[in-house]
Amino acid sequence: MKILAIDTSTTHSSCAVMEDDFVVGDFSISQSMSHNEILLVMVDEMLKKLNMDIEEIDLFVAVTGPGSFTGIRIGVTTIKALAMSLNKPIVAVNTLEALSFGVFSDKKKIPLIDARGERVYYGVYEGVCNKNIAPPALLTIDELLEEFSDKNEKFVFVGDCVNLYKDRILENKNFEIAPACLNSCISRNACVIGKQKFESGEISDCFTLSPEYVRLSQAQRDLENRQK
Repeated sequence: MKILAIDTSTTHSSCAVMEDDFVVGDFSISQSMSHNEILLVMVDEMLKKLNMDIEEIDLFVAVTGPGSFTGIRIGVTTIKALAMSLNKPIVAVNTLEALSFGVFSDKKKIPLIDARGERVYYGVYEGVCNKNIAPPALLTIDELLEEFSDKNEKFVFVGDCVNLYKDRILENKNFEIAPACLNSCISRNACVIGKQKFESGEISDCFTLSPEYVRLSQAQRDLENRQK
């Protein structure tokens, strides 16, 4: 089975291909261009280097957020269009789930995604099976650190904004941060998770699959405020 996953939920644009149980290619870059300028170019270039045609992909994996509202829409729309045009199955993987998947630790894992304004999307996962024990939510970084400081447990933080809040996180002796190489490997991890979901029958409907925003977009909030 050949699997293609793409992720545009953070500042990184990334894509990866897994064949059977091996990740055979990936492309990840954090750059100033928007995701829609670089994403399809990346996918095309990666497939060319692998001597693989898009028609050979058996399963498409959509990384559905939370994260950048515009970025998520670009990524989900792109992967849905590819799956629909080729009449291939698609599965959805949460961004936080994919982030924590790469961390092997006996400590509970807290993946973080920057939501700007010192706010973060987060979840809580544990074990090699990456069991989700707290659903995706949104807090300020100080609220988050205060909440988990009272737990008297050890936690490891991973994600694109860990370095931004590194000093504050490490003030607590029960907190640690994951190595930098694990903070942006979302597409690679999504391929593996996607295969597991497909094999367990968790296949999504291309027509109803939608991003996981956690909160309303700024445009939607502005509209609701005007209506009030």
